[in-house]
This record gives sequence, structure tokens and C-alpha cells, in this order.
Amino acid sequence: MKKGLLFLGGCIAIIVTMISFEMFGKTDTQITVEEVNQPINAPQFYKGIYLNSQSGRDITILKNLITRAKDAGFNVVVIDVHNESSNKFLIPKENIDYVTAQGFYPIARIVMFPDGLKVYPIPEELIKGRLELAKKACEIGFREIQFDYIRFNDYGILKHVPLEERYKTVEGFLARAKSELLPYKVKVACDVFGRIPLNASDSIGQRMEGLDQVADVICPMAYPSHYTWSKKLMSDPYYTVFITGKRAKERTKNAEIVMFIQAFKIKVSMSGLSFQEYMTKQIQAVHDSGVKGFIFWNAAQQYDEPIAATRQFYSNFKSQNISKSENPKMETM
Repeated sequence: MKKGLLFLGGCIAIIVTMISFEMFGKTDTQITVEEVNQPINAPQFYKGIYLNSQSGRDITILKNLITRAKDAGFNVVVIDVHNESSNKFLIPKENIDYVTAQGFYPIARIVMFPDGLKVYPIPEELIKGRLELAKKACEIGFREIQFDYIRFNDYGILKHVPLEERYKTVEGFLARAKSELLPYKVKVACDVFGRIPLNASDSIGQRMEGLDQVADVICPMAYPSHYTWSKKLMSDPYYTVFITGKRAKERTKNAEIVMFIQAFKIKVSMSGLSFQEYMTKQIQAVHDSGVKGFIFWNAAQQYDEPIAATRQFYSNFKSQNISKSENPKMETM
């Protein structure tokens, strides 16, 4: 296969599907699973929070977080369905039944390669294990499967693997996942570093144009604290989220863009803003960039202040008698 073919727009989807066979061997395209006639019901605009597996499986914690998030207008929850080093599925079906009964769109987060891919070629056992987690998530009611750490390691490990082959590996896995999950009628999402929409080639093997052909949703992790190469990007949460979302949208034609935004306090002081103001700027930027929505990330599950800031943001928005559409066009704050 000639490398030049990879850049022929209309052929990319077909070629990437071929890559999935080339890079990962035979895929399970003939699935014996009974087709799940489950509606997607994805919200027009995502307002989400991330929950780890402990929060997802402990019904008391889950109910507390979902109740508070619902009161503030959230409609999406991302839940870890396993511990990143294991293929043991951790989330009870009744918990997802509760989430959907509360009107939340449930997304299963699966960590593909903890801290990035370090072994190449990828063991087939690892691939199959992660795909089995995804299928189990579909079976109990998750409506979107989000693959995180779907990338090569960021510290120069596997230097011998050419960049183009890295792209083929990442995109090939997602093509295979999409094929195997097709009977469940779910969306396939992938998380990318916030820098990916801003650069043209990256050693971790993620590129917007290629992912656009194999993922339904792309989620840039636009945490200002992590843009360590730029003082401007670290200190201006509105600009960072806005420019990341805008560039991501410009570089894609098929996939929807949903932003992970910073709901933790690391380096917030660089902005000179209060934490509530910091959160408000990010939410405003998501709307202004025209993307599909946002998901809060707080690994410690400390959402009191972010949820309060969100409630206040949309309360102020409504009080100003601006359009109440799910994805409003708002003035820059």
C-alpha cells in the first residue's frame, strides 16, 4: 500500500478499515451477538462529568453525584468501567439503569494503553480484552464507548516505530472497534491530548484528520494547566479552550468534538481568576467555539464548586433572555 493513498480524502475511511485488518489481524466482523435495538439518544449538547469506577459502582456515591449534576442541568456521565491495568468489568447494570432513568446519557471510558503504548506490536490478547470490556458496556446500557490513552507513549519509547505506522496503529484499532461494536448501535469516541488539534504531526500517533475517519466523537483534553509550553495557554482558560475547540472543529468533517475541560485547581492561580470564574470562562469558550459540548474532569471527584459554577453560568444565561437552545451562541465574556 502506498503511503500517498492515506491522504486521498474520499479513500481514507476505506483505507483505514483495511489497516485495521493489516495491523491487528482478522477482526470479529461476523458477530453472533443479537443486535441491540437500543436508541442512541445522544444529547444535542453534552454537559458531562467524569466518574471513576469507584463512583460508578457505589450506588450511594453515584446517586449523590448524579442528583447534584442533574440539578445543575448536566445530561452526560462518563464512567470508568475497569481499572486501567485490568480487564475486569466493574459497573453493575442496575447502576446504569439508574443513570439512564435520571435522563443521563452514559459513556463508558476504557483506558486502552495505560500511560501510552509501550509494547509493539500490540499483543492481540490486550486488544481482545479491551474490546470485550466495550461489548460488556454496550450490553448493560452504555450508549457511547470512549477509548482513552489510545496513543503511543509520550516519552520517546518505541522510537523505532515510524510516525506513519503509529497513525495507522491508532486509527486501525479504532476502525476495528467501530466494526465490532456496530451491532450495538453505539458511538465510538477517542480522547486526545489538547495539543493535537494545534499541531500537524505528533509522536504519540494521534492526528485529527485520521481520527475523523474512524471515530464518531473526538474529545480533546483542553486543560489549561497541561499546556506547559505556553504561558498564554496556561494562564488564559477562555483562549485555551476556545482555540483548541475551534481548531479541532476546523480539522474534522465527520466526527463531533466534545471537550474535556479542567474542573480541578492545578495552576488556576496563573489566570488571576477565582475557580468559579475559571470554570465560567471555559464553559463560555466551549459554546463560542461551536463544538458539541463539554465534560468536566476531576480525578478526585470533587465537583461541588464546578457544579455550582455551572448552575450559576446557565442561570445567568437564562436571566439575560438569550436563546435557550441546547447549543446557544453566546458573546465572549
